[in-house]
Parts: sequence; structure tokens; C-alpha cells
Amino acid sequence: MAMTMGIAEAKNNLSRVASEVERTGTPVTILRNNKPCAAIVPMEMLIERDPVSAAVDFMDEYADVFRKLA
Repeated sequence: MAMTMGIAEAKNNLSRVASEVERTGTPVTILRNNKPCAAIVPMEMLIERDPVSAAVDFMDEYADVFRKLA
């Protein structure tokens, strides 16, 4: 399931968030003013795929989140 959090929450809990992403392999979308502005993704997601494919897969996985925020 897609996980999102506000930028202040991510800043205050970065170590915990990074550990959770590493442990579960699930990316976290960071929101600023309720709009996606960044993502924390597992390194394997970047290493195993070229950046364009990773971005396309990420957008597909989070399409419902982006639609709600648009």
C-alpha cells in the first residue's frame, strides 16, 4: 500500500522513515501542501532499474494518490 506523509513529519522522523523503507521495500511519498514533492525509495528500486523505468513504475503505483491530490 502506498504510504504518504507531510514534509514536516518526514523531517522529524527521517531515520525511522528511512529504516521502514529499507525494511519493507515500500516507497514513501513526501507531501508539501498536500501535493507530492519528493519520495524516499529503497536503493534496490534505483539500482535494479534505470531511473526512467523506476519513475514510471512509481507513478503507476501511486496514481491513485496523485489523482486525489490533483
